[in-house]
Amino acid sequence: MEAIILAGGLGTRLRSVCPDLPKPLAPIRDKPFLSHLMHYWKSQGVDHFILSVGYLHEKIIETYGDSFEGVPIDYAIEKSPLGTGGALLHSLSQLQSPDQPFITLNGDTFFPIPLADFHLSGGCTLALHQTKKNTRYDGVHLSADGQITTLGDASSKLINGGCYLFHRSSFKNFEKGTFSLEQDLLPLLIEKQTCFGQPFDSPFIDIGIPEDYKRFDLSFPKN
Repeated sequence: MEAIILAGGLGTRLRSVCPDLPKPLAPIRDKPFLSHLMHYWKSQGVDHFILSVGYLHEKIIETYGDSFEGVPIDYAIEKSPLGTGGALLHSLSQLQSPDQPFITLNGDTFFPIPLADFHLSGGCTLALHQTKKNTRYDGVHLSADGQITTLGDASSKLINGGCYLFHRSSFKNFEKGTFSLEQDLLPLLIEKQTCFGQPFDSPFIDIGIPEDYKRFDLSFPKN
């Protein structure tokens, strides 16, 4: 299984904590957050990482080079910000098995689901987390057969965990450029009834803002 990690964001909200680092390199237990992320997904069977990078990408490339713990890494470098959807589309050319499903991960969230239990339905499946209180995430509603019917409803405590299983066919109506995964691609797949959700009982960690970063730095599971 191949994994694309979206690690190119500007990380503006976290700069007060890590002013000289791209957000995925923010240290957690003396290791970059991205190392924890790749270590877990390697343990689940990922055998090729594609890092979608932009802001301070030189530091990420300098940190990892062409492999992580023996797993090869390729890079898709944004010359200018493409948005989450544009960055993902830009990364597809690096896939070694383009006809096979692939994992997509946010570079600032950690949702350790068992890969063997994560199944592709339609063109895209989102791994979903049940939260006690939804304060800032895309809430999801599902139909009886697991199709996502709405995305972005803050009243729902079932949220997008930032972990996706895609088939490349999901991108056939998009041209290279700037667009959003959450606001452009997923709504189109929901409209076409090819976007599904799969809930998992796993902890969800987000380092996107200083308060959550500091909190999870203390509670992050040991490798």
